[in-house]
Amino acid sequence: MNRQRPDGKAPGSTSGAASWGGMDADDLDALRESVRGECSRHWPAATTAENGDLTGVWAVAARQGWTDLAGPELTPAAIAMQEELGRVACPLPVVDAALAAGVLEDRGHGSAVRAIAEGSLRPVLAHTARDRDGGDIVVRHLEAGAVATHVLAIDQEAGLLTWHALDGATVTPLPGLAVPAWSEARLSGPPEWTAKLEDHPDLLLLRRTGLAARAAAAVRRTHELAVEHACQREQFGKPIGSFQAVSHRLVDVETALTAAGRLLDHAMVLLGRGDPQWRTAAEIHLEFVTGTLVELQFAGHHTLAAVGYFEEHEAPWLFRRAHADLAVLSAAAGTTSVGDRMLDEGARLPDFELGLEAERIRREVLEAFAPWADGPPANLSSWDDAARAVLRDRDWIGVGWPRELGGGGFGTAEAAAFSEAIAYSDPPVGNIWMGVNSIAPMLIRTGPPELRDLLLDEIRRGDLSVALGYSEPGAGSDLASLRTRAERVPGGWRINGQKLWGTCVPDSRLIVLAARTDPHATPPHAGISLFLVDLDSPGITVQRHRSLGGDVSATTFWDDVLVPEDRLIGEENQGWAALGAALAGERVLIGASVMKAHRSFDRLVRLVTDRPELVVPARRADLRAEIGRLAVRLQAARALVNAAVEAMASGDGARKEAPMAKITATELAEDLNATAVALLGPDAFCHHGAEGAVGAGHFEEGLRSSIMGVIAGGTGDIQRNLVARGMGLPR
Repeated sequence: MNRQRPDGKAPGSTSGAASWGGMDADDLDALRESVRGECSRHWPAATTAENGDLTGVWAVAARQGWTDLAGPELTPAAIAMQEELGRVACPLPVVDAALAAGVLEDRGHGSAVRAIAEGSLRPVLAHTARDRDGGDIVVRHLEAGAVATHVLAIDQEAGLLTWHALDGATVTPLPGLAVPAWSEARLSGPPEWTAKLEDHPDLLLLRRTGLAARAAAAVRRTHELAVEHACQREQFGKPIGSFQAVSHRLVDVETALTAAGRLLDHAMVLLGRGDPQWRTAAEIHLEFVTGTLVELQFAGHHTLAAVGYFEEHEAPWLFRRAHADLAVLSAAAGTTSVGDRMLDEGARLPDFELGLEAERIRREVLEAFAPWADGPPANLSSWDDAARAVLRDRDWIGVGWPRELGGGGFGTAEAAAFSEAIAYSDPPVGNIWMGVNSIAPMLIRTGPPELRDLLLDEIRRGDLSVALGYSEPGAGSDLASLRTRAERVPGGWRINGQKLWGTCVPDSRLIVLAARTDPHATPPHAGISLFLVDLDSPGITVQRHRSLGGDVSATTFWDDVLVPEDRLIGEENQGWAALGAALAGERVLIGASVMKAHRSFDRLVRLVTDRPELVVPARRADLRAEIGRLAVRLQAARALVNAAVEAMASGDGARKEAPMAKITATELAEDLNATAVALLGPDAFCHHGAEGAVGAGHFEEGLRSSIMGVIAGGTGDIQRNLVARGMGLPR
């Protein structure tokens, strides 16, 4: 058959972009817009579910080509459409129709496939059971059973697919949570044909993916309504979205739904490429969805409160749709979990590919730092001359800087792959990345040429360590409140004040200092300037502190410290913009440290696979579930970091994606390392090199240093506030 896609293009035509089963981003947008447009006329909102004309919608679907999707290469299109239908709680089973048509096409039943496309044959999928007397086959929880003409019954226990016409069956509604109601069909007589389930190995996984996508879309719509309500509903004289408890709840939902969408995209992209890892990616998406959606739907209702409880509102019908799909999804669960894939099948988390050149760079970096793979955990005070030489000799210092300034001129994808590989390798190169990735870009954008060239030259040699001087006793995440004062004097500035938690101050020669140059500026952040200061300048007193993570930081006291005029970074009183850009970049760097968590996860999987006796016996029963849970959280964090990199490349990543990545990556580090030591017992708390240490000290060091992750660059609460602003929630 020479079928057209729903958007009118031939199957498999693309514009060269990563695609869902041959559809690029523009194709997907057009397809979803088509579904949205037809729904606006025939099933306009979730409230339509109570009295909706499903037969009429099925006829519309046939006219629009939504039911002409036989074959695995077109199933992603059906999943995209079913996802869009979830936003209006419409249970049209387009994925079931596509999968049934694919099976029929494989069997040579061309006339039946054409009938599905035309809408005269309306198939649904369902799982089978025998009645208590062992007689008729019974299928329950049929979606759209009242308008379906055929059922493709799945008997997982027997490994069979059977095809039945419903005109001779007894179909009974099952009133309950699902609306329109599920049906039960008692199938009398033998099936028209039988097939082996193993001959269609992806059928169940694709159907489950379609159910999950529809459920997630229903929850997403509830969330959108909750955000709108939070912006409009006032309590105690202000919008409820300005209350932190409400805004942070909405931010957590936004973050989780963004991750769910990115995980689905990744699975479909891999499927479109014919990459067998799409199955692992799809299972990760499914476990993420089944583990989070119920909580997310409840969160939406908690925000909507009474207005979302009554059935004039969309939320109750979306609630029914999401929970019904999740229930069927649970009943249709596969026999292999993500944890099983990791431990029994040796599966690895599928990579988010960034292109051939980026992948070449990733491999080269991993190979170059392989000699340090079994070494002790690195921290900001770890400094190995040989590891530093690798960076210098291969011109890997400043790969993202412009070539005319001595950088590598890497594009976004190449720079992201490099950063991920460095984070995964975790070589002992100290805090050089602070200067490379945070301070240098700031100077490139705003610094005077003389200062920029001085700093970049030292950084390129791998000799310069730069500290940060931002936080103060009364100004941590709220840097607009800083009080350190810089006053103009002949030839420069006189600085007085105090700075806390100066990252790597004891190991650094220079510090980037934020100081107030206009105490009367309105708003307060308008009067802040940045300076590059020599730490051996007279008047600076350093008080060292050792952190829980093993790094050395410092409090610095500034007493009439004179800073030359040419050490001002950018313009006077304009430091806030440069500071914000540096912090946004720092958040992405911290988010990219999810690859360090990835390395710890891979280490944990190797340990429990190669030496299962190390697992604390009391936790053995939970081992696969815990490994699977960590794998899913890790992949979700990687998906958000990937989204942040893309958004930063477009110049918009500081709004939502970067802080979401930072929140997820840093909170994952706490969970992952705590779970690792819980599974491996007290010996996982021993340092690298200690007798009987399990995990070579990496898990205990990771657990200690994870606290820094949720603090540095702005705490998790501050990051959630940033996301809330990006979502348009009121202050």
